[in-house]
Amino acid sequence: MRELITGIIQGITEFLPISSSGHLVLIQNLLKISRPGIELEIILHIATLIAVCIFFFKEIKNLFTRKKLLQHPLFLIFLGSVPAGIVGILFKDKIETYFENINLLPYFFLLNSLILFSTLLRKKNEIREVRVLHAIFIGIAQAVALLPGVSRSGSTVSIALLLGLEPQVAFSFSFLLSIPAILGATLIDLPELSAGFSASMSLGFIAALITGLLSLYLLKRILRIRKLFLFGFYTLALSLVIMIFLR
Repeated sequence: MRELITGIIQGITEFLPISSSGHLVLIQNLLKISRPGIELEIILHIATLIAVCIFFFKEIKNLFTRKKLLQHPLFLIFLGSVPAGIVGILFKDKIETYFENINLLPYFFLLNSLILFSTLLRKKNEIREVRVLHAIFIGIAQAVALLPGVSRSGSTVSIALLLGLEPQVAFSFSFLLSIPAILGATLIDLPELSAGFSASMSLGFIAALITGLLSLYLLKRILRIRKLFLFGFYTLALSLVIMIFLR
């Protein structure tokens, strides 16, 4: 049952702009639920990776196209992955301390809300192609999302919208950019995975895969009607509730 619940939470919070890492810290500290084992974490990462690959299968096929280097989607994804890679390496120990300090969590959730609310100021123009500067700024947003409570999808999609990218383009690039991040996290921990896994872990995998696909579909619909900021009210309320409990 624990694996099933964890899988559902992973699938929902990994893709909706409400921060899976923030919810992990919240569950660990407030609800006194221990962190999932390394094997379950790997399996859930694989599930979310597969969900992205299924949902964006057409976009992934289009990555292998003939374009100039500075316009090539694979180069832009690489460029967008650099900031988080650098920050993750240089500040790994510091970032890990934030995952153990719930006192900072409400402020990170509040930051997430502000990022989502900022989309109300988005530009009116609808750029349909990601460019070098877009990739760099979206990559910086992904680096900020290494903080627990700050959503990776929320940060990257929000900055893409503020830069004037069309919602569907912002949505696609954000999650194509997530593939190297999820894959990297999975490969780092993969040696810890044993030869097999239990039936309960299989339930967690299926739950994360299904809820992940549903969450991606929901987020796509919400972006289509330009209501991403609504998720900001959720993380704002969560921030205030945590602050009250910590008093």
